[in-house]
Amino acid sequence: MALNFLEKNNDPLRNQSEHWRAVVAVLVLVLAGTGSLLRQSGVSNQMVFKKVESLTPAKVMQKFKIGGDIEVTPPIQKPKLPELIGEMPLPESFTAHGILVKDNATGVVLYRKNEYDKWPLASITKLMSALIILENNPDWGTSAIVIGEDALDAHMYAGDVYTIDELWQAGLIGSSNKAIISLVNALNWTEIAFVERMNQKALELGMTESKFVDPTGLDPGNVASASDTAILLNEVMKKEKITKALLTTEYNLYSKERRKDHHMWNTDWLLLGWIPHQFKEFYGGKTGYIAVSGYNFAMRVGDGAGHVIDVIVLGAESHEARFTEAKKIAEWTLANYKWFE
Repeated sequence: MALNFLEKNNDPLRNQSEHWRAVVAVLVLVLAGTGSLLRQSGVSNQMVFKKVESLTPAKVMQKFKIGGDIEVTPPIQKPKLPELIGEMPLPESFTAHGILVKDNATGVVLYRKNEYDKWPLASITKLMSALIILENNPDWGTSAIVIGEDALDAHMYAGDVYTIDELWQAGLIGSSNKAIISLVNALNWTEIAFVERMNQKALELGMTESKFVDPTGLDPGNVASASDTAILLNEVMKKEKITKALLTTEYNLYSKERRKDHHMWNTDWLLLGWIPHQFKEFYGGKTGYIAVSGYNFAMRVGDGAGHVIDVIVLGAESHEARFTEAKKIAEWTLANYKWFE
């Protein structure tokens, strides 16, 4: 109620209209007060009020030559949307359960398959975790102790000590579960509080078909639709600290405790070139896999001519299929849509 009141009182057109109503009202009172004098001169009240009614705000402005800017609402120009010039691939030509291709400039969906079905995200969940970690502005040079069961992954071991930045790189490049858990712990957050913030952030972004229950994605309760995953991808692509990690092909960790190097490759095979492609621009991607989800992948690519698309593949049948199907639908999209400059 208070907000509506403020909105109304902050409306310049409404305020201008009410201003001139007040002017007219004052004129009415003045003229009515002199009614008896006018009657003595042979002028009736009816004639007086007809004269007042003719004083519209526009005429009053003209009469008193009130200055000021006139607000003119500009015409709305509708954006020119990409136009399909080819035939859509059949949904059954892809093994993935959910697929979405979205034009980054206009937000228009260019291809879809079960885009609103909720699906386990697996390690794509780490993108949301990364957003929450960034919100806390961590000291990247601070040391942190690795926690978590050794069975979670083989990139590091409980008790090892790394900097916050090293854990960050391991979490996004090598998709280390222990790195993400250790980062949450280093922020002095409980996992419950951290996950609560993840869900709040999802709502803030408009991810209405999403739910998070742990920061790593190991729990199948972390779910989102392909449509929501595209929203998440779009948000993380605004963060240079995230995109730099997603575009790093390999990384080395050195454990002082074990006096041993550990090398990790990025989990994105398109980035590594292990799945060849001809995209002029590759902005990065994130993989995810657990048994329940199958093979997931989210990426952003462009054709070098200003046309950028986000591609989401959820539930492909094999490790390689998530990349080949993402590549296939992206190449089809860039070849079969006409963009208006």
